[in-house]
Amino acid sequence: MKTLYIIAKIVLMAALLALATLGTAQTDTLLLEEILITAKSSTNLYKSSIEGKTIQVENPHDGGAMFINQAGFGVEKRGNYGMEPVLRGFKYSQLTVLIDGGMHSTNACPNRMDPAISQIAPEEIEKIEVIKGPFSVRYGTALGGIINIVNRKPDRSTGKKAAGSIEAGYQSNGGNFYSSMFVQTVHNKFDFSLNAGYKDYGNYKSGSGQKIASSFTRFGYATKLGYQLADNRRLQLTWRQSLAKDILYAGLPMDADKDNSSMVSLDYVAHSLSPVMKSLKVKLYGSYVDHEMSNTLRPAYAAVHAVSPVTARVMGGRTELGLQTFTNNLLYAGIDFKHIEKDGYRERLVYKNTCTGEVYDEPKQFFDKTWQDSNHDDLGIFLENKYEFSPNLFWTLGLRSDYIFYGINDPVAGFEEQYNHKIIPKSRVDISATTSFTWFLPKGYSFFVAAARSTRAPELTELFINHLSVGMDAYEYLGNPNLKSEVNNQFDLRAEKQIDKLILFVDVFYAYINDYITAAVDTTIGRVYTPCQEPKFTKVFYNVDEALLSGFESGINWQFFPRFNYSLSVSYTYGENLSWKEPLAEITPLTVQTALVYKDMKFHTELHARFVDEQTRVAPAFNESRTPGFAVFDFYADYTFGESFQIMISVRNMFDKNYAEHLSRAYKAMDIQSLYFEPGRSVNFGLKYKF
Repeated sequence: MKTLYIIAKIVLMAALLALATLGTAQTDTLLLEEILITAKSSTNLYKSSIEGKTIQVENPHDGGAMFINQAGFGVEKRGNYGMEPVLRGFKYSQLTVLIDGGMHSTNACPNRMDPAISQIAPEEIEKIEVIKGPFSVRYGTALGGIINIVNRKPDRSTGKKAAGSIEAGYQSNGGNFYSSMFVQTVHNKFDFSLNAGYKDYGNYKSGSGQKIASSFTRFGYATKLGYQLADNRRLQLTWRQSLAKDILYAGLPMDADKDNSSMVSLDYVAHSLSPVMKSLKVKLYGSYVDHEMSNTLRPAYAAVHAVSPVTARVMGGRTELGLQTFTNNLLYAGIDFKHIEKDGYRERLVYKNTCTGEVYDEPKQFFDKTWQDSNHDDLGIFLENKYEFSPNLFWTLGLRSDYIFYGINDPVAGFEEQYNHKIIPKSRVDISATTSFTWFLPKGYSFFVAAARSTRAPELTELFINHLSVGMDAYEYLGNPNLKSEVNNQFDLRAEKQIDKLILFVDVFYAYINDYITAAVDTTIGRVYTPCQEPKFTKVFYNVDEALLSGFESGINWQFFPRFNYSLSVSYTYGENLSWKEPLAEITPLTVQTALVYKDMKFHTELHARFVDEQTRVAPAFNESRTPGFAVFDFYADYTFGESFQIMISVRNMFDKNYAEHLSRAYKAMDIQSLYFEPGRSVNFGLKYKF
């Protein structure tokens, strides 16, 4: 009854706020899967996009690898598969990753071998939309930013009943083969598309010639079936699967034997339903991840055979109304719900006691509960109002309330005892709010200023993990069911100046975080597994009072001839644990990106360079290593023959530089210990046929 009362109170609060702010909006163009709906794209100074053409030219092999050349981003690498973006020092669930404007998935592996973004193949993607900062409340809690992956969908504008493409290619470093296909058909009100891809990647060599354990095999496909109910109403069913196997993770204690995921979603979208009701979106979705890892190829396998099958399920949905009552004000009101559950275990067959050296005649069998059959539920209500003071001045105000509760159904006795049998966190109501102004001035000046208070409730790893090595160091980690939600108080200022075909920009941000979730050594809790090894104590997740993330992105974009374009960006993030008086861990160093591009109707070529400074601001509490700076150069080119054939050639790491990214996990539990070096020079060739 208490839960129902809280839900009713949230609904009533949202209804009262909606009535108080009713009034609405400039004319909008409705798109099914894009995160923002606006008729004037230039008003979105806080939103950026990675276009499909960029993804196609760079041809990244993995979802996370798509962000390596984007200002403000770093990429955390544990293996050559399942890489994960880090934006301005925010990572994991501090970033909201959406698929097609509202679908969520999650990792089953406690070491994040399988982040949500790895479950989407780059060849499926039409574009990626990014909001840097917590400046929208419509798509769930967003502590540090939003990443929306917009996947390819049927194009009804071609006029063809059937169309598609086939692509295949080879990459020299690793002997990598990739292929993909896309087909669509449109018949009256129905449309259907199929996107499929296959990758077989080997172990690559670094710039020094070192062979890096990094191979994987992946097959995936996505289908979309749409029905145009009317010109202003559409229904779409999406089904997607990713099937990966034999994945090597040199930066983790185990490798993945399989990583399979399935997703389904049903979307209904309508626009211009009445003078007041301008849009309606309804989405229902579900995802399931079946993941298994083992230590078969590791030195420890001689003493202990370990295999860990784990699963993760997400079910949810969202409904959103776009309401117009006045010509200069638009109100979005909606509700969303997300249920996450995780379970699994680790089976160990111990042949030798590594502490005493005793060899057993018959192996001893143990089962370690990975997730303790835990779950996380989030019911959210949001209002986001967009007001147009004039054609050059816009104001956005957003408010979000999340009711969050947790469950744990199969706890370990020792975990219960550690917390006096009080292991179910109290339900909580988290409030987020944001406001921003976008202002266009004469002579090409424009400004975006925003402030937000955003929250992030702890994820299941931080609450319930039980003595597993899930961090960047060698400690066992223990969850803490008493954690508070993180609170980010962030301010952003972006300024642009356009001079003919030259654009200059700077974006400065300041994020002051209360109850920041990190982990600290507890000398009263010993190591559970192989207790004779160092470190002998356990790290426990804690809240610290104060943390800071601040920095900037700045640069230029210059079209200096009709077919030539030059871009330059500089990005830097400063992270500090103010309570501990030491740097935050895993912060991307100062990075400079620059590119020279020539592009016409048939030919596209690009020379790209990335200069990364050394990182000396490291976290002693996590035994974080310093990393040297580097410069790496890439060349891309593609040419279209006639209307159908396209040839693509690229040279990655042209000068065969031996380098390691700061966010890449060092080799762990391998025969040889080293930094996780990036691939050396690779000459790549691809061919695409369109029909």
